[in-house]
Amino acid sequence: MEHFLNEPQLTNVRAALSEPFNHFPTDYDYIACQLKGVDPAVLYEIFYSEVAPVCSMNIAAVLPTVWTGFDPDWLRGEIEERLAARQRNWFRRLFDKLLIRWLKYNYDHMWQEIASRL
Repeated sequence: MEHFLNEPQLTNVRAALSEPFNHFPTDYDYIACQLKGVDPAVLYEIFYSEVAPVCSMNIAAVLPTVWTGFDPDWLRGEIEERLAARQRNWFRRLFDKLLIRWLKYNYDHMWQEIASRL
């Protein structure tokens, strides 16, 4: 999906949307404040197709690597790398399509908390 956010805005949106994947309690009101003014449909797409595929393994891990927050520059790099791989390889597109369906099923409660505060 094409969105019209400049690079700093996109980095900030991705960082805010990654917050629920940390192991500390999530302040959904703070996240919603960070996302103010961005179309919820764009946020939904970024949450599931960009942020969740990269960050979901942290919340599922027994010993997570990230406790307090993802580094925005690291996150941007990982997402861009994943998007490029998805574009280059049909198998990666298929794998990510299935992964995103699974993420929507398992992490819908996170999205609902964010969406209810927008």
